Amino acid sequence: MHPQASILNAMIANALRLLMVDDSDFIRERLLLLLADLGSVREIQSAKSAEEGMVLLNDGCRPDIILLDINLPGKNGLQMLKDIRKMEGFLPVVVILTNNTLSGYKSECLRCGADHFLDKARDFQQIPAIIEATWQKLYSQQLL
Repeated sequence: MHPQASILNAMIANALRLLMVDDSDFIRERLLLLLADLGSVREIQSAKSAEEGMVLLNDGCRPDIILLDINLPGKNGLQMLKDIRKMEGFLPVVVILTNNTLSGYKSECLRCGADHFLDKARDFQQIPAIIEATWQKLYSQQLL
């Protein structure tokens, strides 16, 4: 096998799995368009509620990154974040997406284990860079 083909196969095998949890069809579609060309992503699953997202996680879905809305029907994203952080041996990068950027929400999300807190209106374009940085960090650790 050609050396470049081996590197490409390793990169694809180590591409990230994502879970989007947002009740807005528009936001989920926008995220899919934003992530479509990222070579560092191999799988994207989505859920419309925290309960639906937790079913996926409890059924064995193990994403590297979770894009999580705070304002969800039923259980909110902050409670889902707390539930995720209670799961043993599972430490995905959690990116909180919200339209409610009050400082109290941000500090509470970060205190509960969010890695990033983004304003959907202002910070949406940062998502690909966060995903790429996460992939580079995880991929470089696997090479060691």
